[in-house]
Amino acid sequence: MAFFIGNSFCKLCQNNEENLQNELLFCSNGLKTKGLFPPFKSFHSARLPHSTKIWITPLIKSDLNRNIDNNYNSNYFEFNCLDIDDLGSIDIFNSFFSEIKLHSKLYKFRPDVNAICHTNSPFTISSFLDGKLENVHGEAALILGDIPVIKFDRDLYEVDNSENDTGKILDLIAKSSIGEPLRPIRTVILPKHGVIALGACLHEARAFVEILEEWARFNIYSKIVSMSSGGPIHTLSIDQLRSLGSRYARSIKFGGRQSFLSDYSTVLK
Repeated sequence: MAFFIGNSFCKLCQNNEENLQNELLFCSNGLKTKGLFPPFKSFHSARLPHSTKIWITPLIKSDLNRNIDNNYNSNYFEFNCLDIDDLGSIDIFNSFFSEIKLHSKLYKFRPDVNAICHTNSPFTISSFLDGKLENVHGEAALILGDIPVIKFDRDLYEVDNSENDTGKILDLIAKSSIGEPLRPIRTVILPKHGVIALGACLHEARAFVEILEEWARFNIYSKIVSMSSGGPIHTLSIDQLRSLGSRYARSIKFGGRQSFLSDYSTVLK
C-alpha cells in the first residue's frame, strides 16, 4: 500500500503539542456547533506525525446538567493523552475502551493518518437508512473517493459485552480504511452509529466530515425534488465527473487557474 507521508504538514496543528491541543479543541467545538457530535462513547483524536502518543477529546456531561440526558449543548470536551502502543495503561477510560482500540488500530493501519474525527452525522446516517449517496455532488465525490459502509450491531460496539465480537468489528473497520493503492480511504460510514473521517491533519479530517455531510444534504434534497416532480434523481455521469476531476487537477497543478465558461458545458448538459 502506498501512502502520501510528509507531503501535507500542517503548520496550524503539527508544530508542537500545544498547537495540536488548541486546534483539537477548536475543531471539536466547531463540529459540535454544527450539530456533528461524537457518538455515544466516542471521541475525536489527533497526533503529531509518526508519534505513538495521541490526544483525545471525549465529550463530558456538564456538572450543571448531570440529570439531563443527551443535553449536548451543555457538555464540554476534556483533554486526555494516550499511548497507542500501551493500551494496558488506559484503565481509567474503560467506558471508551472500544473507541480507544479502534483509533489505535486505525493509526497503526494508516501511518499517513494523524487525525480521526468520529461524528454522529445526521444527514449522512439518514441517507444510508434506506439507500445510498448518489452522485449529485461532483466535488464531494471526487474529494472523498471510495466510502466503505460497515454494517454491524451497534450494541456490540457500544456495550463491551462481547470482546470477540467487538474485536472482529474493529478489525473490519480498520482493514476497510486501507483502500486501494494510491486511493486511500478518507471516510468510513457506520450506519446507525456515525462517520469516521481520516485526515493527514485535524483540519483535513474535519473537512472530510463536513464535505460528506454536505453531500448527504444534497442527496436528500435531490430525492425530495425528484419525488415532488415525479422524475428521476439527476446524477452526474462518469464523463461529467471526469470533466470535474480534470479541472480539479489543473487548479492544483497550476495554482488555481480559472476555468473558462465553456469547460462547464459537459456538466450542465
